[in-house]
Amino acid sequence: MHPRSYLLTALLTVLLLAVACVALAVIADPYRMFGTPRIRDVNVLKPRVYEHADLAKTYQLERIKPRTVLLGNSRTEIGFDPESKVWPSNWRPVFNAGLSGRSLFIASRMLQEALAAGPVKNVILQVDFPDFLTGPTPVNAPVKRRDSERRLLVTRSGAPNPDRVLEIWRDRLETTLTIDALADSVRTFLNQRSPTTETMTEFGFNPLNQYLSDVKLVGYYGIFAQKVSAYESLYRIYPHPDFVNPMEYQPFRDLAHIMETAHAHGANLIVFVPPYHAELLDIIKRAGLWPSFINWKQALARVIAKECRELNDASCSTPLVDFADYNAYSTEAIPPKGDTHTQTRWYWEPGHYKAALGDIMLRCLIAESCAFGRTLTGTSIPQVSSTAPQ
Repeated sequence: MHPRSYLLTALLTVLLLAVACVALAVIADPYRMFGTPRIRDVNVLKPRVYEHADLAKTYQLERIKPRTVLLGNSRTEIGFDPESKVWPSNWRPVFNAGLSGRSLFIASRMLQEALAAGPVKNVILQVDFPDFLTGPTPVNAPVKRRDSERRLLVTRSGAPNPDRVLEIWRDRLETTLTIDALADSVRTFLNQRSPTTETMTEFGFNPLNQYLSDVKLVGYYGIFAQKVSAYESLYRIYPHPDFVNPMEYQPFRDLAHIMETAHAHGANLIVFVPPYHAELLDIIKRAGLWPSFINWKQALARVIAKECRELNDASCSTPLVDFADYNAYSTEAIPPKGDTHTQTRWYWEPGHYKAALGDIMLRCLIAESCAFGRTLTGTSIPQVSSTAPQ
């Protein structure tokens, strides 16, 4: 073969393979980059989506343009189904922007992203005790920029993001023309039939399907035991802050920024403390953190009340709903050791509640009144039980 013909053939072959890889990746859409329409038994489940969770949540949020956005970490991501029937029609569409292991700073950036993408009217924000167990930091200490911020619509100041166009093309290449993208596309096609396939819905919800296989192996007793051991080790090394001066801590400053951002855009903000299982509440006590836990709730109430006053708006109202207490839900019985058939109703494990409990919480948050949660204010002292109900 003539060298020129050989090179042309090689080039066409490479181009055809590249086109095939791109087509495969777009159809499978393993990271929800492209928003490809759902095809049953082809691409509905996304077993590798959490390899690029920040990417997936960002582009999905922009496509959904939610009226209601949920913010928080994995407890939010797992605990609230945006497609639940509990949501009123005028709150839809709802997007779950919770991200596992992320801070309130990231929640504030996701709020900015949601507001830039569409007309957000309601914001539900989870504040999580462990996220606040950090040391004090200087007020003007810079927060390191994350790579994921390059793809957001706006900068921290709210201006159009100049890095976004380049990052979109980088994301497109990474999610189509890489070995990982090809392998994850194939995994997507091959894992559509299993009920235990990990996935993220198009509205950002993690149904935690993969836990079903763990239940079959060790039962909920085994899952709880593993998590209790992990939490015990973690809570033993946490500091014991008194939160007398809450604004010395970055998470409280992030909370204030979220309040200011939501108010500036006319969005209704609701803040809540998630419901920890009694096993986790016991760990907090054994670690000597119970006084910090109570002080933290009081500090939350004070900061929210103070921010409302400083916004100088009589209509400012940010409810703080506390679900973290011993009650009929948090004291749910754990199936006995060796039982791999009995299902829990409210909790996956001590730190993560199921969407069934999330639905009950939603009724409380939306109605602002229920027997489960309690509303804390800047003048109320939250009296949290220190023992389980008899």
